[in-house]
Amino acid sequence: MRIQIKYILLACLSLFCLLANSQNEYSSVSLPVLKIENEQLLEIIDSLIENDKLYDFYDSSLVYIVNIQHAKYTTLVQFTSSHKLTYFGNESGCFISKGHLVIVRGFFDDTLFNETKDRKMFNYFQPSSGEDSLGMVKIDIYEDDSYTQWLYKYDAGHFIKL
Repeated sequence: MRIQIKYILLACLSLFCLLANSQNEYSSVSLPVLKIENEQLLEIIDSLIENDKLYDFYDSSLVYIVNIQHAKYTTLVQFTSSHKLTYFGNESGCFISKGHLVIVRGFFDDTLFNETKDRKMFNYFQPSSGEDSLGMVKIDIYEDDSYTQWLYKYDAGHFIKL
């Protein structure tokens, strides 16, 4: 058991060193790993992934985003997929579904998720800016590469597709 912990710590330290020496195009972030409390949510995400597999943009690096917006009378949940993961500052956690990273943003609903003690570290895309070696201004325009977008209303523990 002690040997396993040493290897895990060594792997974490190595990963940290690699991330620290990486280019400034990405920023390392750690989010809590979430446990899904609503099976219908998992069914929707699984369906989304299976749907995306039918298209040319699909590959194993596709990231899924669950954006939860709480309104006065209802909760809207938007599901999207993308290759570029940008940091918005409203991320509440993440989990893995069918080998894909799923990021949860917006309102944290404890009927949908339960926060675990585990954390996952990963990189966000950050556009570069400034000047190149010739003094020319560099502008890195972020091109939205969101592919699939599904919208649901979430009321009383049930999802309704919009």
